[in-house]
Amino acid sequence: MNKRIFSSFLIFFSMIFMAYAANSANYQKGLDFFSVNRPSEAIPYFQQAILEGNPNPDVYNYLGLSYYQCGQLQKSLDTFVLGTQVAMTDKRVLYYNAGNTAFSMGLYDRAEELYSYALAADPSFGGAVLNRAQAHMKQTDYDNAITDYERYLVLVPDSDQAEQIRLLLAALRAEVQKQKAEEERIAQEAERLRIQQEAIEAEKARIAQEKAAAEAARKAEEERIAAEAKAAEEAAKAAEAERRRKLLEEIAATLQESESINVSAGSDGVISYDYEEELD
Repeated sequence: MNKRIFSSFLIFFSMIFMAYAANSANYQKGLDFFSVNRPSEAIPYFQQAILEGNPNPDVYNYLGLSYYQCGQLQKSLDTFVLGTQVAMTDKRVLYYNAGNTAFSMGLYDRAEELYSYALAADPSFGGAVLNRAQAHMKQTDYDNAITDYERYLVLVPDSDQAEQIRLLLAALRAEVQKQKAEEERIAQEAERLRIQQEAIEAEKARIAQEKAAAEAARKAEEERIAAEAKAAEEAAKAAEAERRRKLLEEIAATLQESESINVSAGSDGVISYDYEEELD
């Protein structure tokens, strides 16, 4: 290797070392402040360590914790989640701390999700199971809370909280049974009311059908009476017309049978033809 190439490599690695050293210095200063409970003073150093690149993987966890201790919960949550996207970070711890932060913010469904990611990274992580059970409780999801509390007792049988959790489980099981009984009662009542309403609607339909039939019969009767009255009136008119026709015919026949026939001879006078009776 010639001297120029060697010198270039030396300069390159020297720059990397200096950058890492500066990064490590910022991280260490932040860690020093964090260790003596001075998180607000630790935050700028942790931030700088991240900005300089290639930070210690733990910096995201410490920065998130510093934000949390300073009450900057959204920044804390964002930092923990950001750290999960970086190589070599402890995903188990970051998701767990993110879940705790979300829980503190009242984002219980989000906390439940983040605890589940921590458990995906480490299924034996008792703390994540216990805290997820608490997130279920906040959402009154008692069935899943029971499942996680039972799982926690299996994972951490000698927990200081074991007895308290068992008492809570007994109360939860009783509450779940009570809720199920109430849900069943409500369902039965809803079914009873449905059947009752169907019967009422059927009776309404029957009465409406009867009324419609009665109304149709009434109209039909009215139409029948009207038709009969009209027919009677027309028959009466026809009979009257026939009576007048016959009367006129009778009068005409009477006139034709008259014994004298007068023939008009014009305007000058009337010529009469008298028929004398034949003499014996």
